[in-house]
Amino acid sequence: MTKICSQETKVTKVKLEDMSYDFRRALKFLLTLQPILRSSALRHSIVNMTYIQTVLSTFSFSATTITFCCCLPFGLAILYRLFLHPLSHIPGPFLARITSLHLYTICFLGIECRVLEEYHRRFKAPVLRIAPNAVSISDGAALHPIYVAGGGFPKAARYENFKVGGHDTIFSSRDTAYRDLRAKAVAPLFAMSRVRAAGCESGIMRQCVTRFVERLQVEKARAIESSPKAAKVDVLGLTYRLMMDSVTGYLFNHVYGALEEQPVPSKPAEASISVDSKPNKMSALPFVFAIVEAGRFSLLPNWLFSTVNVIASRLFPDQEFHSSLDRVHEFAEKVTNEADPTTDDSYQSRLLAAGVLKPETVIQCMAVMFAGTDSTAVKLVTIIFHLVQNPGIQKRLEKELHEFDEDPGTDPQSIPYLRAVVKEGLRLGMANPARFSRTTPPGGFEIQGIHIPGGTDVGLAPYTLHHNPEVFPGPFEFHPERWLDENKDEKRRPGRASREMERDLVPFSVGLRTCIARNFATHELFVATKALVESGVLQGASTCTKTIELEEYFNVGIKDHKLEVQWYP
Repeated sequence: MTKICSQETKVTKVKLEDMSYDFRRALKFLLTLQPILRSSALRHSIVNMTYIQTVLSTFSFSATTITFCCCLPFGLAILYRLFLHPLSHIPGPFLARITSLHLYTICFLGIECRVLEEYHRRFKAPVLRIAPNAVSISDGAALHPIYVAGGGFPKAARYENFKVGGHDTIFSSRDTAYRDLRAKAVAPLFAMSRVRAAGCESGIMRQCVTRFVERLQVEKARAIESSPKAAKVDVLGLTYRLMMDSVTGYLFNHVYGALEEQPVPSKPAEASISVDSKPNKMSALPFVFAIVEAGRFSLLPNWLFSTVNVIASRLFPDQEFHSSLDRVHEFAEKVTNEADPTTDDSYQSRLLAAGVLKPETVIQCMAVMFAGTDSTAVKLVTIIFHLVQNPGIQKRLEKELHEFDEDPGTDPQSIPYLRAVVKEGLRLGMANPARFSRTTPPGGFEIQGIHIPGGTDVGLAPYTLHHNPEVFPGPFEFHPERWLDENKDEKRRPGRASREMERDLVPFSVGLRTCIARNFATHELFVATKALVESGVLQGASTCTKTIELEEYFNVGIKDHKLEVQWYP
């Protein structure tokens, strides 16, 4: 027992000695630090650390201040736009009054026209603020001061985004002198007498329409043969083919050959077959659709539009588009190189004779190929769609055409009911449904007692005008009778409303900047509609959708880029 205690005491003694040794080492270390602790350098370091802590303790306050300072300009801008801006007295949705992003978004989504039309109705405002510095007008009385009087207001910056290959075109140019030189050079080609001659039996327009009807009959027969249930044909694709051939044949004296491009054979489907679907589309169609789709971004500032275009082309390369673009450019270049300004009387020859260089002439030819094809194709397919949906209208038109056929020299535009059908098609088939944007002059202008200051982006949209129930009762109905003098029912009021209808029908815009090819496009609609009804090819057909679903860009698109009708065997 004693032995064990002595051992424990020994262990404890050793530990105490170790601890005293460690203490002595620590004390010695502290004594060596004494001069350092008394030095001024350390005192400054401590002071500096205290300063840093003070700064850090106030950083949260500074961050709040910085955030406030950053937000303050935006807040002031919002207050200015809501209450102090020259347009602050004009009603409009809250977001539209403070930022252009609202307008950019509905434009990108392809719903700009219907949204703005709804806002006009909701706010009960003929003058509507749709962006901080942009106004939409629904009163047709504003057409004359904005687009006609004194040559109209200048085009807005939006049109800079419609250049082709970096060049201005007759359509996109905001420079009046630039446009006038080129428009005046080609204007004689669109004289009504010349257009009527093209629609006669031996004219290029009539020849293309005849091939179009024949092609539709072939596609119809092929679809019926291949499908035991429902034979579908994309009539939109065929109308694009017709317009491409007709425009190029008439203006360039060279037919593109779209109606001769043969469809890729398809395997019969169990239920139905769609002829002229994606694998069979016209070679120039991706080029046309690319320009239509670019309208999603057409309201962006030009620098941003160009940036988006470059980024999109790099991130989403489209070989189909580039092949189509090459094909169209090759055709335009060919007709330009073969043109002789001294002997030819064609679109490209007239431009060259006016001093326009060949590279730009190629671009102008490509631009008119797009404009003449897209706009008229959409209008014609709208007429076809509604004739198929309304067999009674088709039957009445067929009867009237039969009566007038006794005189082979009859001008189609003189046939009353045909004229009413085409007008109604022009009202509903808007190739350009969005606002024709203009910039108000420095002094501004006044409409319905509302002053709109200078420098404002202002415009009227065909979609809004054509669907105004005060002018066109039952605006979404296809009702040709509203255009007939004999009609006195509730669909059309006599007198003032009739004049308003004529005034507000603007399928080609109005004024000096109206579409230079409107005579050609309108007459082709008469010739093609007449030929379709007389052929009987649409009899027994039905539409595959209840309505035409539009994508409301600047140049209208039809959903999925097709519109089918079907026949049941």
